Amino acid sequence: MKKTALIVIVILLLGLALTAYLMYTHEMPDQVSKTPDYTLTAKELLTDFEADVAKASTKYIDKIIQFSGVLKTIDTSGSIIVGAPEKPGEIIMAIDPRHKKALAGNITGTVVTVQGLCSSYTKDEASPDDLLAGLGATLRFRSGGIKTTDK
Repeated sequence: MKKTALIVIVILLLGLALTAYLMYTHEMPDQVSKTPDYTLTAKELLTDFEADVAKASTKYIDKIIQFSGVLKTIDTSGSIIVGAPEKPGEIIMAIDPRHKKALAGNITGTVVTVQGLCSSYTKDEASPDDLLAGLGATLRFRSGGIKTTDK
């Protein structure tokens, strides 16, 4: 009886070790080099979410999106904010570590084409205490990168 229990424990520990090894050595796919599910502009993307959140969420969330827009902010530690001058919302792109080098040399105000995995949408709600609240929405992307810069 004790021998059987010991064998079961050893098998469980080996299974746990194998699972941990596979989880930590598995590399995430490069979303930037894949063919996008949708290609559009930042303005079109923000407009689609403003028009119908449920429909746009179903269409874009967890899909690879390539879009172009104005580079508003660059955080060289791994994120950028892209937008459209005529839209108050913004799109935050978490940069895949493999594509961080592409951040160098870019300046705010230029038009860039980026690609990543759309992960969430948040609409800002108007607040009587904050005059800037309610001026747009935030789309979040992960595993992305800059594909081109139109200088």
